[in-house]
Amino acid sequence: MRPHLRDPWETARTAPDRTAVVADDESCTFAELTARADDLAGALRARGVPDGTVLSTDIPTGPRFFALVLAALRHGYGLFPIPPRLLALPEGPALLADVHSALHVTTGAPAPGGPALPCPVVGDDELLASSGTPVPAPAVPPSAGHLVFATSGTTGVPQAVVRTRPVRPYKGVAVAERYGAGPDLGPHLMANPTYHLGTLGPALYALQAGSPVVVQRTWSTAGFVELAERYAADSVFLSPDRLTELVEAGRAPRRPFRVVFHGGGPCPPAVKRAAVDLFGPVLHEYYGTSRSVLTEITTPEWLRKPGSVGRPLPGIRIEVTRDGRVLPPGEAGEIGVRLRAADRGRSEAPVHVTGDVGLLDADGYLFLIGRAGNPQELDAARLEHGIRLLPGVTDAVVLAGPPPLCFVEHGEGDALHDPVPAIEASARQLGLPAPRVVLAASGSLPRTPSGKIRRAGLADVPEAADEGRG
Repeated sequence: MRPHLRDPWETARTAPDRTAVVADDESCTFAELTARADDLAGALRARGVPDGTVLSTDIPTGPRFFALVLAALRHGYGLFPIPPRLLALPEGPALLADVHSALHVTTGAPAPGGPALPCPVVGDDELLASSGTPVPAPAVPPSAGHLVFATSGTTGVPQAVVRTRPVRPYKGVAVAERYGAGPDLGPHLMANPTYHLGTLGPALYALQAGSPVVVQRTWSTAGFVELAERYAADSVFLSPDRLTELVEAGRAPRRPFRVVFHGGGPCPPAVKRAAVDLFGPVLHEYYGTSRSVLTEITTPEWLRKPGSVGRPLPGIRIEVTRDGRVLPPGEAGEIGVRLRAADRGRSEAPVHVTGDVGLLDADGYLFLIGRAGNPQELDAARLEHGIRLLPGVTDAVVLAGPPPLCFVEHGEGDALHDPVPAIEASARQLGLPAPRVVLAASGSLPRTPSGKIRRAGLADVPEAADEGRG
């Protein structure tokens, strides 16, 4: 099937009563969703909010949230989704100031006693009610709106990342068969928070392509399977930790998904092989940053290149460097990316530094190893990568020493082997001092809402109770 452009307004014209978004007891049709999006945009124009202005919102994922997203994309506004827990932190309001948010849109009336924000706050219903006389749409369609995201915050407080605003009017998405979305397909099941590009991207794509979006606001493996079966979901996104939970529980819907997207962090090959056995050859992994998706890999490709996150998407070039030198295939170093012009501002450096460590093989496939901000952390990242390859390990983080401090999550049962001797041997091969190893059950280490182990929170993990030799 050749890609073709589609947007929610087209679905609203051809199938106005088709369900668009479901979240708990809230739902809306495509006709209702697009009408609210247009009304919100008209209310913003009536309020005098200029074209291109960045808005922020903490509206929970659901019909109201997606209406605001579509209003921003089609009518030329920036939108920064920020979760309430992050907004409530002392650093939260500073993130809004960093992106120059001119208006914060919330659900209902602004909560009394909430954090002092650097911009006015308005409820979305209040915004609609105060719009007064309808304002006609601009004679010339505005440039497309854009989304602003926060980083995961694995090493500290999340940072806001402003993406380049497209110069052309919003045209929806190019519907491609490999993404399992379209007006004749079932819903996309959204089981992770929305503030991160990796999670919101697949759901928003599905909605624009004509598929409904079903939101799982409270995570559990049983609830996930129940929603997937009740709504006959065709696609889903899962962060590595939730993919691991489903694998360990052996939980999958009886009706198979067409596509299981996953990403957001390195996935141990053993976990992914088990996920392929559980869901079938439908896993579609991608790697990217808050700026853009960079690589993709299908299950057949991954089985030929286990551990890879794929090859760069068209128009994107990936370089692996060390000490300013581009490395040949097979050597590990810092991952840099030359983004497409549409994703890069005019004043930005030609190469975007990701902070991740990896290597490219001779066929151009990228293998993600970990994170490193300096040469000392490079060997720690290589050790971390090796730990993920050990039997029974479901995730790992290594903090550079001396000595290196290894936090290792593991599964239960007969497959569990003591990983400490192998970790010590790997450290010796890398020329590192004997590491300290902390073993923990899968999913027990502190994590960001996007599912990554939160390195900044590991200082609070009690080591003595479950510390390995070292």
